[in-house]
Amino acid sequence: MTAPRVIFGGTFDPPHLGHMAVISGLRERLALPVLVVPNGRPPHRDAPGASAEERLVLVRLAVAELGDPLVSVSDLEVRRNGPSYTADTLEQLHLEAPGGRLLLALGTDAAAGLPEWERAEVIFERARLVVFDRSGVAERASSVIAELRRAGYPVPDAMAVGVMAPGLEASEIRDRLGNGEDCSGQLSVAVRREILRAGLYRYVPGLAKTDSGIIAPA
Repeated sequence: MTAPRVIFGGTFDPPHLGHMAVISGLRERLALPVLVVPNGRPPHRDAPGASAEERLVLVRLAVAELGDPLVSVSDLEVRRNGPSYTADTLEQLHLEAPGGRLLLALGTDAAAGLPEWERAEVIFERARLVVFDRSGVAERASSVIAELRRAGYPVPDAMAVGVMAPGLEASEIRDRLGNGEDCSGQLSVAVRREILRAGLYRYVPGLAKTDSGIIAPA
């Protein structure tokens, strides 16, 4: 039987240290493998600043820097045509490993909106819900689960966990990169280097090396 896995998806535009802290927190709290799934075409937001293939590269670099062999990256949604719906992803993962239990990790805001997601009934059927709060305290996550239960959604074994993660926002990081700012302390070394190398997020500065050897705006 395939071991249970935690599924952690997102646009990762770009993947930042907040994302990596959540992944590390989930690993610590749940002691299960984590599968990171960057989406290909997010259905309910503007087009990402980087392509699906570029974001996949960035996520793989960020995860590699974690150095945890039980954290892996899937290109399932990047390879799939059409909008990236979580229900389709869980169905595919179930088909690939029908005996493996799937746990879907969502932040509190995403979990609160889960009933509005495409084919939400499939999500509830295929995965155990893990709601995390980045403050390190699970109280808000517990409240979201309680509200889902009061509304009649099937989440009898949902879990609330607190993970410590900085409150970084990818949109703010994109803006800073577009303005030629360094963003050290928000992005991993490998991700920053790749963004600079590939010229992502409209980043066209004069380049120089910092004292640490990292390429940065001149």
